[in-house]
Parts: sequence; structure tokens; C-alpha cells
Amino acid sequence: MIRSLPQRNIAVERNTMMRIVSTALSLAVALAGATAALEAQSFRGGNAVTIPSGEVQEGDLYTGAETVRVDGRLDGDLIAGSNRVLVHGRVDGDVFATGNTVDLRGPIGDSTRVAAQTLTVDSTIDGSLLAAVAQLILTDDARVAGGIVAAAARVEIDGTVENGVRLAAGEVVIRGTVDGDANLTADRVDLQPGARITGDLQYRGRTPLSPEAAALVDGEVRFEERVDDESEGGTPWGVVIWVLQTLAALLTGIVVVALFRGVVQRLAGSAAEQTTLSALLGFAAFLLVPMAAGIAMVTLVGLPLGFATALLFGVALYAAKLPVAVWIGDRLLSRAGRHGASPHAAMALGVPLLYLLFAVPYAGWLFWLGATWLGLGAMVVSGRRHLGLGAAAG
Repeated sequence: MIRSLPQRNIAVERNTMMRIVSTALSLAVALAGATAALEAQSFRGGNAVTIPSGEVQEGDLYTGAETVRVDGRLDGDLIAGSNRVLVHGRVDGDVFATGNTVDLRGPIGDSTRVAAQTLTVDSTIDGSLLAAVAQLILTDDARVAGGIVAAAARVEIDGTVENGVRLAAGEVVIRGTVDGDANLTADRVDLQPGARITGDLQYRGRTPLSPEAAALVDGEVRFEERVDDESEGGTPWGVVIWVLQTLAALLTGIVVVALFRGVVQRLAGSAAEQTTLSALLGFAAFLLVPMAAGIAMVTLVGLPLGFATALLFGVALYAAKLPVAVWIGDRLLSRAGRHGASPHAAMALGVPLLYLLFAVPYAGWLFWLGATWLGLGAMVVSGRRHLGLGAAAG
């Protein structure tokens, strides 16, 4: 049965946003939990880390190498912050990966958590899949046993997903099987011949499915038309708000550079020199600091400390993108031949660019999270380095 919901449903809108936010926060929890154990585990860096075919590595693998390749077997978890992550062998535990390209073509024994530009699954994931990516591709041979929760610009499902899907994307194309309910929010939803959804389908989009496509759903089909709201970034008011936010951030950045020039340069240097470690530590800080502040506020004695910590963390969240903007602006100026440009010039270029990325539909919040995590992590790395130098001098 097909049922059309009202065009404007505040509860559904709120639930949709909560699903997107929960995807990001769950990903932060998962990756931060892995990061918290870095100090107690072996961390492998370099240009490439490989487990050769026929080799079995016992224990978890933590790596920030440029390229990670598993052709053999990893008897443990894979935690990787890399440009490319390639699994052609087997991982018996969980996979936590962030990078540009994540390619899973060997079986994964447990759940998978990924933040990347492109994620391709061409194997079996025995657990669930949580993804925040630009493009998610499940091939014909892919099978995800624990369901999928994802936010992406484009999702293609040619394989089989058990236990349902919850997706927020620009475009969702299903040619395979979803065993369970499907909850979709997308500009375009396309069920192609051969697709099947064994449960109910609730979706929010621009146009409803054709009767032929809706017939591919075994359960009930519920549709809500997606209507542009004046608060969205594509409207004149959205542009005005974006300009005001960018100008406020730019003014703040210029003042911060004027007052703390050396600190900003050190933070930008930490983000540039130890990008992977900074991002991973930023994941942990994003989760653990608010938790610590909340725990402190439970007691009367710890209430002032918890409140002060929460306040300072809020300031750090806003300021975290500033050294990242300086780093990005400096790199772009260097590529243009302006080596050694002032941090003011780098800030003037980097802040508008970051805010343009933040405004990208569907993927903008990913850029925000990435810049925030990297900036927070750079603060941690720089702080540890400063304390180390102070201790050595003492």
C-alpha cells in the first residue's frame, strides 16, 4: 500500500536530522574508542603497511600509513587513518577506517565504521556498517549482515543488506536486496528492476516512485515530498547567513592571529606534520572531553570545574577550524608561488574555502567534522609537544 504523508512534517524533519547527526556522533564514538587505545598498542606509520598474502598477523593493527593493504589475514581489529585502505584478504575483527578511498574486497568478521570519500564493499561484512562518505558502493557480491546506517552523496546497493537500511543521501539507487525495512531521505530514490525490499519502505524525496518500482517493496510504502525550506543554504537568506558566518569567522581568525600568531602557526604546523595522529586524537577529544565535563558536573564539588571545562571546550570547538584554515590557505598560496606567506593571508584564503566546503549539501557536515577533529587534535599534539619541551628544559 502506498501512502503519501503531508508535505511538511516537523517530527519527520527532526528525526531525519537526528539520524544524520547520530551517524556522525556514532562514528566519532567508534573511532575515538579505537584512538583511546593507541598509546597502549603498536602504531605503524610510513608510506605503506601491508599484510602479505598467506601471512597471518595476530592482534589489532593501528596505522596511519599513506596506504594500508591487507592481502593476508588480520586476526584482530583494523584501525586505519590513511589515504587508501585496501582489504583483499580477511579481517576477523572490526574495521575502523578514515581516508580518501576504502576498498573492502575480503570478508570482515565484525562491524565496519568508515569515514571516507569513496567506500566500496565487494565482500561479506558479518556485522553492521556505519558510514559517512561521499560515495557508497555495494557490488553484486556484497553482503552486510547487520544492516547499514549511512550518510552520503550517492549510495548504490547491488548486493544484499540484512536487517534493513537507514540512509540520508543525495541519490539512492537499489538494484539488490534489502532484507528488512528501508528508511531513506534523498533527493532521488531509484528502485531498479531486480531490486527488492522485504519490509516497509519509508522515504522522503522530490518525487514518488513509479507504481512499478513501488511494487518491488513487499511491505508498506510511505512517501513524503521533500520541500525546500527558506532556511536552506540555496535561498537568499541562506546565502546571507553563510556570508555573515564566514565574515565572523574570518574576523575572529584575524584577531586570533594578531594576538597569538606563534600559537596559531604551531597548531597549523602540527596539523600539517602529523595530520593522521591529529585527526585521531581529535576524534577522542571530541567525545571524551564533553563526557568528562558531564561527569564532573554530577558532583557539587566538580560542578564549577565541569562547567568551566564545557565552556572552554565550546570555545575550542569554534577555534579548532582556524589553524586548519591557516594550513589550507598556506598550502594553496605555496602552490601559487607565494611561499612563506603571512598567517593573515593564509587565514583570509582558508576560512572562506572551509565555509564553502561546510555549505556543500549532504557532505558539508563531514567537512565540518573533519576540520574540527583535525584542529582539536592539533591542539592536543602541540600541547603535548610543548609540555615535553618544558619538562626537558626543567
